[in-house]
Amino acid sequence: MSGHRRTWFVVLPDTDAGAAVAAVWGTAQCRALHHPSGRPWILGHWPSGEAVTAQAGPVALAVLGTSDADPHRLRHHAERSRDPHEALAAAPDLAGSFHLLATAHGTVAARGTLSGLRRLHLAEIDGVPVLADRADVLAAAAGLTPSTDHLALRLAHPLPHPADTLPLWPGITPVPPHHTAELAPHRPARTTAHWHPPAPVRPPAEAATALGQALHRAVDARTRGGGLVAADLSGGLDSTPLCFLAATGPADLLTVTLGSLDPHHDDAVWADRAAHHLPGKRLVLPAEDLPAMFAGIDTPGPQGDEPFAWTRTRARDEAVARLLAGHGARLRISGEGGDEVLQALPAYLRTLLARHPATAARHLRGHRARLRWKLPDALRALADPRPYPAWLAHAAERLTHPHPPGTTQLLGWGIEPRLPPWATAHAADLARAQLRALRDTRPLAPEHAQHQVLHMVRHSASAMRQLTDATARAGVPYSVPLLDDRVLDACLAADPATRGTPFAYKPLLTAAVAPDLPADLLRRTGKGDFTPDTHQGLARHRAGLAALIEDSALVRAGLVDPDTLRRACLGLYPPGTPYAALDATLACEHWLRAHATSPHPHTPPGTQGA
Repeated sequence: MSGHRRTWFVVLPDTDAGAAVAAVWGTAQCRALHHPSGRPWILGHWPSGEAVTAQAGPVALAVLGTSDADPHRLRHHAERSRDPHEALAAAPDLAGSFHLLATAHGTVAARGTLSGLRRLHLAEIDGVPVLADRADVLAAAAGLTPSTDHLALRLAHPLPHPADTLPLWPGITPVPPHHTAELAPHRPARTTAHWHPPAPVRPPAEAATALGQALHRAVDARTRGGGLVAADLSGGLDSTPLCFLAATGPADLLTVTLGSLDPHHDDAVWADRAAHHLPGKRLVLPAEDLPAMFAGIDTPGPQGDEPFAWTRTRARDEAVARLLAGHGARLRISGEGGDEVLQALPAYLRTLLARHPATAARHLRGHRARLRWKLPDALRALADPRPYPAWLAHAAERLTHPHPPGTTQLLGWGIEPRLPPWATAHAADLARAQLRALRDTRPLAPEHAQHQVLHMVRHSASAMRQLTDATARAGVPYSVPLLDDRVLDACLAADPATRGTPFAYKPLLTAAVAPDLPADLLRRTGKGDFTPDTHQGLARHRAGLAALIEDSALVRAGLVDPDTLRRACLGLYPPGTPYAALDATLACEHWLRAHATSPHPHTPPGTQGA
């Protein structure tokens, strides 16, 4: 089942010019949905069954992706709507991960997901504004060439907002994940915010109930179609509840446990405990039987519209996808995203301090003990009054500084970005200039902690979007219920003192799923670490990495110094390889190799030979 066609779609305005632009994509080779006027509306390739549509007079609705939508509900909503924005009000009633689109009276409105897992981009094709879920589709159609200069900042880690969502092709405009895009005749395309983070004030019991309901609906949206559904059973506190929820649906369940090379890794122990309570078949895959970390590092696979952060595990994930396809699974449910949405970073102490100073002081003591902070450093970070633009401007000047040990930056807007030691002075100049250009950026939420959660969610969603594309082509796509809008909204609304407490591990989740799991499975207080697998994988594939560096596109672009990179990764005694920085560099290297040569105009990537 390998070699599947890549999924993508474009959205056209309801105009004669829009209809003419449709020819760019060769409409005879695409799936197509039409405006009530009869003009082409949505063109592309998506799996059968992943489009739910309805029309009532001049109003049409489409849901593309995984959802619990049905045509009757959509039609009822279309009948009550006067314009496309009213029609999009169906979003709060739907669960899953999907794009939502509406057209009425010549105007189109469209949005993706809050996490950015389902994104939208805007560009002009032959003078016509067009939306697409993938930037590279628009770039190919418009004949755009990526900017190497824009790639320089992508070498930094962690990539700050909004640099993490900016496209790498000049001429393409990203639609922010919480915005709705509009295409209308006789006026430029525009975007407007349709969502703002909820106030984090919901008390623990109410928050747990809301999250439990959101998780039930999220998993149901994935199992309601029946068939065989695979689900990761790592033994972790994120994936295990999803397996139990999936077991209650109409689909048959195949649980999947991946092993580690670390003999002290305890994920398997917890996975075995959970498996005793679960129905269906189980697949246990020893690490020795799977591609190692960094396998195939010198042979990049197909690339999407941005660098793929999890390059080191790609060969393993694709191998598992092929294996699951052989068992007949149609998707793989993953607990990814749990670390991001189910916890609040210590910056919540800023708001807690004003409301409940005694509780804040107790929590601060817990975080200091856990993270080994000195009290003066923590108090100084909590008192830092800088707004986000000032923080970003300060970070721009410190891109090449070392990260301070035992950092208390988690008490502010987040960890400042740093370039890796192998980035050239030219790359640093480019990255610094790009950050300075973003000096008017607003944070993702007024509260520091909420901003950090949303930033981490978008970083995770970016990686999952690329991984889902890669594994879908290999046979079975990833599916991540914990990044659904309803789940994210429920978590953000919870009192962050509940999510962020240093005295319990993911207490909001354990309370939410307590009715669904045996109590002993909720007692875990940590998670496994795959660092030994990473070390051994790098050692095993040193030759491939050396070959990649020897013929590096980033080196040719003047962004990476090859000698410094070799010493950091390939020396006999490498001085502590910074794996997050290496991931970012490998992702950029693979992406640049794939996109350095401009695609033939009007050829959507991934359609050749599909």
